[in-house]
Amino acid sequence: MDPWFEVKKKDVIAVLEKHKGCFPWGGSADEKYGCLVFWDEGKILMSVDSFYESGDDTYECNRCYMAFIGNALEDYTRLTEAELAEKAYSAWCSGAR
Repeated sequence: MDPWFEVKKKDVIAVLEKHKGCFPWGGSADEKYGCLVFWDEGKILMSVDSFYESGDDTYECNRCYMAFIGNALEDYTRLTEAELAEKAYSAWCSGAR
């Protein structure tokens, strides 16, 4: 199975850029990580640092750097900054293995 897959922009909830200065990233406040939050088959997922815009209406995402957020928009909107950072860090570490 190809690790890269397509996400339509109509399914994107947010494209975020965050600083790595908070736990669990450590003290790398000058570094940033990117998150693409999107719907996929009724679930909200997050791709971390392994996505790019591939056309006018699509992104390409690497499955290895993904995290599950929830099944409802509220699951995403209720996340604190710390919870978002923890999910992103976990997805990044999983993908790096």
